Amino acid sequence: MIKVLFFGVIAEKLKRHDMELPVQTGMTVADVVHAAGCEDFKPLLVAVNQTQANDLNAPIQVGDEVALMPPFSGG
Repeated sequence: MIKVLFFGVIAEKLKRHDMELPVQTGMTVADVVHAAGCEDFKPLLVAVNQTQANDLNAPIQVGDEVALMPPFSGG
């Protein structure tokens, strides 16, 4: 299993802050975004194990934590 965390407007629209997903063989960051129902959120920032993921084709492993969030702006 992996843990998926949602932040900001994504959490508000999905009405949840996290979920768990089973890991499939060959699963990538893009697969997690799709399985979490977040493919329509653009732009989307993704972090895997608290490190920004710039490659949506990066593999996901059992126990990973994936955070999906909108871009942040200062103020």
